[in-house]
Amino acid sequence: MILANVFFYSVLFFILGIIFYFYGGLNFLLLLTIYLILFFIFKRPFFSLVLILLFICGYFYAFYFHIVSSSQAFLILDREISPTSYKRFLSYYKAEPYIVYLPYHLKVNPKDKIYGDFEIFENKIFFKSIKKIEKSPFTPIFNLKDKINEIIYKNYSLSTAEIISGILYGEEIRDNEIRNLLKETGLSHITAMSGFNLTILSLFSYHLFKFIFPSIFLINFFSIIFILFFIVFAGFQSSVVRAGIMSIFLILAKTIGRIPLKRNLIILPVFFIGIFNPLALVSDFAFHLSFLGVLGILYLEERLRSFLKLKIFSEIISAQIMVLPLIWYKFGEMNLSSIFTNLIFVPFIPFLMLLGFLGIFLILFSPLNNILNFPFQLFLTLLKPFSYFPKIYIYLPLGALIFIYLILFLWIYKLNKNEIDFNFKLS
Repeated sequence: MILANVFFYSVLFFILGIIFYFYGGLNFLLLLTIYLILFFIFKRPFFSLVLILLFICGYFYAFYFHIVSSSQAFLILDREISPTSYKRFLSYYKAEPYIVYLPYHLKVNPKDKIYGDFEIFENKIFFKSIKKIEKSPFTPIFNLKDKINEIIYKNYSLSTAEIISGILYGEEIRDNEIRNLLKETGLSHITAMSGFNLTILSLFSYHLFKFIFPSIFLINFFSIIFILFFIVFAGFQSSVVRAGIMSIFLILAKTIGRIPLKRNLIILPVFFIGIFNPLALVSDFAFHLSFLGVLGILYLEERLRSFLKLKIFSEIISAQIMVLPLIWYKFGEMNLSSIFTNLIFVPFIPFLMLLGFLGIFLILFSPLNNILNFPFQLFLTLLKPFSYFPKIYIYLPLGALIFIYLILFLWIYKLNKNEIDFNFKLS
């Protein structure tokens, strides 16, 4: 328990150092104040000093990352977002997020490096000339994904193809009508490749490997390989990376016979994401939603299940409780009906994912595969009336957001204070 807590505090203060870099400057008085607070809490001068040093390391790691990215002579494409008349990718330039607009015919994938001359307009980057494209080592996986996409869109209706590619591997919804329908009903996350989707896919793969391999070591080994492959296949989406790291950490812990603390399961993916892209910790909205959703599921779901009885319902509501205030603050609207649409439709997502898998193989038996257009079209048809539900349009100030989350965190603490996860002592 002591080692688990030491691990938690060490990682936490490194992460806090990264975050603090984007909001303030270091000075001796601040560090001395933090040290005195830590000494008062832990009564351990050396450990308090170590935490201060880790905080400083996190701060200067973010500073170094900022300097290196500011001097880069190229752009590294991150995940692809819904195209318009251009291909659009999220990218970071001089440690700031931008949307890169590229010609539609250009063959590029996430993690490719593009050298050339470009212009910046607000948060948009347009290339005037491209001198060189350096392909990422993951290009074969992205080519496989493009090929599967091509096959799906060629053999199914547009709506079916959009939902299959979205729920299976987080492909952006290109059709405006379907994208707006999912947004209005609070179900955009089902095609955003959340941890929920990866968990279902991991369970499918685990049972498949269990059927193929006799050894638990081989089952766990290939499960980890599948998760790593899928993180790349889904384009390194932050929510998938978080869920993937948590799943791998849990598999490794079970393999060696140790069940990790929930808070260590949560904080480890945050650490790795901070290492690869410090700015994501403060600017990636999808990551923030994913983090809060998991927090709700891990610490509220079990308590809510005693009232709701069904695990899937308690998971949905616990996640919604944690993410709705941030969505309200970000977009200035509160869609309370999203709770009901999630309760009604999310339980059917594993079934649709299974149909999506079957759909890829049923293409071999065309035109028999066209029968799968019906359940996906039915899903969208049944969903449409819920898009007309009223929303609350009220501005939520930052102070109110902080107050709401303070109340939620105090509630979580009150519900779980007797659990081992909330034993933060070092003795």
